[in-house]
Amino acid sequence: MARSLFRRAILVAAVAAASLPSGAWAAGRCGLVTVSGGTANLTYDPFSGNNTTINLAGVQLSRVNGAGGEKTANIEFYVKGTTAAQNGTVLIPTSATGSGMGGPTGGNIFFGTNQTPPILNINSGSPATGVFRWAFSGNNAASDVFTLNLQIQLPANLNLNAGTTLPFDIVYSCNGTGGGGPFTDTGTVSNALVVNVTVLSGLQASYVGSVLDFGEVGNVTTAQVTSAPATYTTPNTNYIRVASSGPYSVEMSSQNNYKLTFAGGSLGNPLQTLNYQAQFLGQTRSTASPTFSTVTCVRAGTDAASGILPIRATLLEGGQGKTPASVYNDILTVTVTPLLSTVPSQQNCPAL
Repeated sequence: MARSLFRRAILVAAVAAASLPSGAWAAGRCGLVTVSGGTANLTYDPFSGNNTTINLAGVQLSRVNGAGGEKTANIEFYVKGTTAAQNGTVLIPTSATGSGMGGPTGGNIFFGTNQTPPILNINSGSPATGVFRWAFSGNNAASDVFTLNLQIQLPANLNLNAGTTLPFDIVYSCNGTGGGGPFTDTGTVSNALVVNVTVLSGLQASYVGSVLDFGEVGNVTTAQVTSAPATYTTPNTNYIRVASSGPYSVEMSSQNNYKLTFAGGSLGNPLQTLNYQAQFLGQTRSTASPTFSTVTCVRAGTDAASGILPIRATLLEGGQGKTPASVYNDILTVTVTPLLSTVPSQQNCPAL
């Protein structure tokens, strides 16, 4: 007489979240600073399965002019990610205008924390792959500034918080003239480009594993079951997997109040039921204690290892003397709901 337990029921939902502000810059002897237009606003769904593209038009960059007639003559740069959450981003200059000339356009100049950046050498004949170069001309104020139009592509499944800002640094090499002779310099413009991202608070949940099955227990006594609980406990390789861009809550309920029975069996007849208990998120629930306390969990993230919530069950009675039937079962329902990022009492649920 086989006794099997639990398939699954998962609720998946989504809400909206908020955005954060932008950043600033720094400069060296020669180099550039962001004058205006370096901020973009983007709504991002990490579970859409598609890239998200935004045009960042009219980014004005100005060269640094030092004392005694020093001025930047040429500059080359790439854009660097500041966190692993930006890895996979593509940033393409689509056009550049000003008193001067530069390029190339149409290629990706972004390098994430998981990539080896190019070697900068402004005095080389041409820029390395992934590097944009600009040659300034003229000595008046108008020639100090050039305008760059960019396209930013964020890949699907970036592991972003429900409300975030993505600052990008510009790493440059430059040369200049005046003030005593030619010179070169290198540096970083911090937070030169900032993308304010409104991340939709999406959530995905699924059951991973097999049916929680106690096997054949028709000839097993209750004394045998209770004396060897590990034998009648399902393995810890079955779990609920949650991926979320924000916090979430988890609830669990039993259709039969933590009793196994067969089709047409009576839950009120002890000869037609088998009691069991379920262990989930640090709680043990059974007929004697059926009420599951809702748990509020911290953001799971969107990577494959996120939000692993093991679930187990332990049989409390043997089948000897019970009404014969091919299968005794119950249905556990786990409800997973996304929450706003400000919800209190968040816990590290995989650690429970």
